Amino acid sequence: MYGSVLILTIAILGGLIALLGDRVGMRMGKKRLSLFGLRPKYTSMVITVLTGLAISGLTLLLLAVVSDDVRTALFHMKQVRGELTALKAEYQEILEKLREALVEQKKTEELLATTEAYYREAAATLEQTRKELHENKEELAYNQKRLHALEEVIKGLEETKVGLEVEKERLHKEVQVLAAEASTLRDNLEITKTGRLIFLSGDILAARVVEGGKEPEEIITEVFYPMLAAGNKIALERGARLQGKEEYSLKVKDDLSALAKEIAGLDGPAVLRLVVDHNTVLFEPVYTSFQIFPDQCIFRQGEVIAEERIGPDLEEEEILDRILRLLLVVRKKALDKGMISEGQYIGEVASLQEAPELIKKIREGGQTVTLQMVAVEDVWRTQGPLRVEIKLGEENPHVASDFGS
Repeated sequence: MYGSVLILTIAILGGLIALLGDRVGMRMGKKRLSLFGLRPKYTSMVITVLTGLAISGLTLLLLAVVSDDVRTALFHMKQVRGELTALKAEYQEILEKLREALVEQKKTEELLATTEAYYREAAATLEQTRKELHENKEELAYNQKRLHALEEVIKGLEETKVGLEVEKERLHKEVQVLAAEASTLRDNLEITKTGRLIFLSGDILAARVVEGGKEPEEIITEVFYPMLAAGNKIALERGARLQGKEEYSLKVKDDLSALAKEIAGLDGPAVLRLVVDHNTVLFEPVYTSFQIFPDQCIFRQGEVIAEERIGPDLEEEEILDRILRLLLVVRKKALDKGMISEGQYIGEVASLQEAPELIKKIREGGQTVTLQMVAVEDVWRTQGPLRVEIKLGEENPHVASDFGS
């Protein structure tokens, strides 16, 4: 729009100037005027030329005034050409760089495509690896649980092994102690004309816990008869006999009816024993009687049942032998106080798994200590087995009198 107005303006202005020059030339020709001493004909031609110059000049001047591009073309063309040449060179350089960039872009696109392919493959591999890892984690967790369970089993087996080794040693010592007692008994055997001694006075043939409140006949049938049968079996196996009755060997001095009434009148439980009254030799009858021990507490919790002083210079086997002998003292005391005899073996009186550690403390302590057998809880006659805890007390000059015997 701007260019059209400019062209129209220049055309109108050029036409007006041409018209004006023509009018001036005509007037000067009619009047025969002379310019600069020239002939009228030439003066007219000069005016025409000047008019054309004026048109050209005014046109250029107007264009230069109203247009920056025209001014630049008229007055700064050389500079523009230099700049254009520089721009062309720069354009060629940029074009070359563009070609290189396009080549690099193509390479980059190819590398990107390859990388994307690798990425997709790696992503698929990663997903597969994640699945395998998840499965491996589950399997690992399962194996860890199994391993933990196996470790617990192994630990339990190791503890059991240690306990069995200690139990083996304990049984060995107990056998030695019992062998020593058997040797003593053999040395004190009373040999008579009828044969050798098979029972000592006070030996327990049978024992059980009975309850009061039953009928005497029921007690005779359900308590006395089974106990007599058990005692008779033991006596027959050892060689006792009742003359005229080869399948029976016992003589009972008690009145079973009166004894049954006594038991029926009890307010609570009691220990009933069938014991040997006299020393008995082979092929002789066994004279027996029943003993009743009403239930009561025979040892209080924390009570020292037996004790002995032990020095650190003793051998491990000797210390273990002392421990076993103390346990035998505990058993004897419990039986003497009327406790039920079942479950009173040494292995059930105390756990000897701590014996090795205890022996180690005694030997490394460097001084004499008092080894004590302490009741773990209140002990009642009818509630076996008796359980004791082995403790190391301070040095005490008192030694259990029962142990001395």
